[in-house]
Amino acid sequence: MSLVPVRDLRNHTAEIIERARNGEEVTITSNGVPVATLIPIVTSKKPFLTREDILRLVRRPGDPIAEYFEHEEPDETTDDLGPIR
Repeated sequence: MSLVPVRDLRNHTAEIIERARNGEEVTITSNGVPVATLIPIVTSKKPFLTREDILRLVRRPGDPIAEYFEHEEPDETTDDLGPIR
């Protein structure tokens, strides 16, 4: 973690944000007193889908059609709910 005065943040914003993007925690100070911490956002998602990801999602002619969703059992039913009003 590094300390960065507000004046340096104002004058070098892009550089300080890049430091945080690269994993560094940056504490912003005002008159020597810490007032905020800039931390990187960690995400588990990929920033984009690859060509292989997209092809895996696309249904092609001749592919079998599922009779039920993967999370459902084939014998589940909603018949016991009655008519919709």
